[in-house]
Amino acid sequence: MTTPASHRQIAAHLATEWGGETRVMGQSYHDGSSVNVLVSADAEDGPLAASTIGLSDMELVLDEEPMGFGVELCAALFADETPLVALLADIAHEVRSGGWAIALGTILPDVIQPYFPGSTMQHVLLVHPFFWGEAFGVFDHDAGRAVWLQLIPISDAEFRLVEDEGIEALEDRLEASGADVFDLLRPSVV
Repeated sequence: MTTPASHRQIAAHLATEWGGETRVMGQSYHDGSSVNVLVSADAEDGPLAASTIGLSDMELVLDEEPMGFGVELCAALFADETPLVALLADIAHEVRSGGWAIALGTILPDVIQPYFPGSTMQHVLLVHPFFWGEAFGVFDHDAGRAVWLQLIPISDAEFRLVEDEGIEALEDRLEASGADVFDLLRPSVV
């Protein structure tokens, strides 16, 4: 199977933006589909960066309104490569198959523990990418536009805070506490 030009362009964009040593890993599913994830290991002991490639082929639709772009998922975590790739690929597969709808501010419940059983976090919150700077997060390629959402692992108590008081309340607490949101073993801020 030939890799679409848009996927190669997204991979090249990520490699340029992130630097470090990059490689693409694929995960196949029983329904015949597959998901590719680009991984970048920072040479300076930073968190492992990973992004889906090709999820943005599917246009994001919110409230039955096409948005004119597709979404890729990314993460920066102090984590092992294999479970991080599997986490991103499995979420992308669920989105593609219609199992999950995603948008800015979406919380995907109970997705961390199957991949990182020792983690103090249980869920992921989808936010604007912030780890790579303001310029990262939107990329126009030959087939359209890709917009990234970054996964932030959160605890049960943090999930309840978002439900009760909104995302800004959690963001304020994370910032005020100086929480290392790239650490799957961090203490909850709530």
